[in-house]
Amino acid sequence: MTPAIEFQGVTKTYRRIVGGQRIDALTDVTFEVARGEVCAFLGPNGAGKTTSINLLMGFLFANAGSIRVLGEAPGDVKAKEHIGFLPENFAFYKYLTAPKLLRLHLKLAGKGTASADETIRRLLALVKLDGFTALKISKYSRGMVQRLGLAQALLADPNLLVLDEPTSGLDPAGRKDVLDLIASMKAAGKTIFLSSHILPEVEHVCDRIVVVNRGKLVRSGRLDEMLTTGDRVEIVVDRLPSELAQMLVDKGATIEANPEGVHLRVPGSEKRAVAEALWAAGCDVLRINPIRDSLESLFLRLVEGGETKA
Repeated sequence: MTPAIEFQGVTKTYRRIVGGQRIDALTDVTFEVARGEVCAFLGPNGAGKTTSINLLMGFLFANAGSIRVLGEAPGDVKAKEHIGFLPENFAFYKYLTAPKLLRLHLKLAGKGTASADETIRRLLALVKLDGFTALKISKYSRGMVQRLGLAQALLADPNLLVLDEPTSGLDPAGRKDVLDLIASMKAAGKTIFLSSHILPEVEHVCDRIVVVNRGKLVRSGRLDEMLTTGDRVEIVVDRLPSELAQMLVDKGATIEANPEGVHLRVPGSEKRAVAEALWAAGCDVLRINPIRDSLESLFLRLVEGGETKA
């Protein structure tokens, strides 16, 4: 099956009208997103994320390289009818109510069917706006407008959702609702390509990450593979005899006690020897887990530490 999104050697250059200065927004960017994946598209401000999304949607054209979306060229109607898009900055007709706005977008998408009213009711309930159907959009809060934008993106039951900062303007409860919605869309087999700066939230829902910085690809791949560090493990025990502590430190362990037990972090090569020593001393080994990095710390290393794509 063809990937949902393919970037192959994509380069985008802007030139200033005054002075003709060349600005390289993207340089030789290559990555893929498989169908059914949730992919986080990450990077600091000015990294090239918005340019990439505009190229993906067919709003801009690359200077070099190729892009395929659901097997089609960006902007092709055959692809666009299966894409739901929520831009970071958007504006709706404020004099309309939410049902009227969604009915307009449904017709623009060529989906103005007899079941339109039921579809609109279902989506407004899904984003928790069903109690505000008589209120004009001009009276909506920033968070309510964001929820309406999500409903608009889901309107045509797309196979691919492109979401640029989907939790912007939402309170913690609203952000949780959006993340739950993304998880349900993933369970339904949808592909989600999202850009966000709230990395701890992204970490809970995404399968893949693509990181760009200064217009270049820094890293892409499966998140679980990137966050699992194979060189260290955590061993949690109920207690630690004092005579073992120095031996474990000599083996490269760090020791931290808390109400849950004693947490030992040891090199992976010493895992078996440490566990056997603990068992021999009568300790109850509660769990042994690979140490996972956090997405935030990984991201900071990639964009601040100058790491390059693998």
